[in-house]
Amino acid sequence: MSLASVHHPADIHSSHSSLTTLSHSLEDIASSWGYGHHQQHVAETTVLTIEELRDQLNCCFTCGVSWTENHVSLDCTECGGYSMERPCPKCDGACGAIWKRDLSTSHASGKAKWSGECQKSHNPSSPITHDLSKRLERLSATS
Repeated sequence: MSLASVHHPADIHSSHSSLTTLSHSLEDIASSWGYGHHQQHVAETTVLTIEELRDQLNCCFTCGVSWTENHVSLDCTECGGYSMERPCPKCDGACGAIWKRDLSTSHASGKAKWSGECQKSHNPSSPITHDLSKRLERLSATS
């Protein structure tokens, strides 16, 4: 079949009314999807500032409390019983380390996630030895 024998319906190319109908249909689709002038204006007024976005990220996506204001929901898995900081979860705070909330992972998983290091895991010595070494550090710092 040669290129010259390809046949297109004449009414698509020659009919002005079908092109007008097509353009009206596209306008209808665009406005229903929010691309019309009125919808575009509404979308522009709901743009968040950086501060508002930061405030939203510092809130629980599940229950809505503000972690930066130390609010927490005790039965929410994303809150996990704490706001932005918590005592070391590995030793239940016995080491004295404070862990920070991993915001992106907490939001993505819907469960409280924390970043930090247990101070007991670095020092396998007994609590008495640990206490003595802290006292020696304080003495050497003051002398």
